[in-house]
Amino acid sequence: MGPLLDRPWLWHLNRNAIAKGLAIGMFFGMLVPIGQALVAGVAAIGLRANLPAAVLATFVSNPLTTPAILLAAYHAGSAILGEATALPKLADGAGWLAEIGAMGEPLLLGLALFALGGAAIAYFGVQIAWRLAIAWHLATRRARARALG
Repeated sequence: MGPLLDRPWLWHLNRNAIAKGLAIGMFFGMLVPIGQALVAGVAAIGLRANLPAAVLATFVSNPLTTPAILLAAYHAGSAILGEATALPKLADGAGWLAEIGAMGEPLLLGLALFALGGAAIAYFGVQIAWRLAIAWHLATRRARARALG
C-alpha cells in the first residue's frame, strides 16, 4: 500500500478531488455496513479522489446514526415498492442482525437510493459551494481594489 499512498493526487485539496472523495465516502458510508472506510479508500485510490475526504465521509453512518438511517431506508424502500411499512415481527429474543435481515428488499432499495442521493448531494454541493466561495472571494478582492483606488 505504501507506493499507492505516496501518490500526490490522493492528498490534493481541489474542488474535484474533494467532491469526488466526499461522494465516494457518502456512497459507501450508506451502502456498505462493515468496512466502509476501507472500501471507500480503495475506491478513492481507483477514482483519483481525495483519500481523507472519502474516509471521513463514511462516518455519516456511525453507531448513533445507523439505526435512523436503516429505519428511514426501510420506510422509503417500502413506500417505493408499495408494501406495508410496518416492520416485520420476529420471535422474541431475535437479535438485531435478524431484524435487519428480515427487512429484506425494501431496506436494500432504500439504502441504495440513500447512497446514490447522498453521493449526488455531496458531489454537487461541494462543486456549488466551492464556486460560490471563489466568487465571493473575488468580489471581495475587487471591492477592496476599488476602495483603494
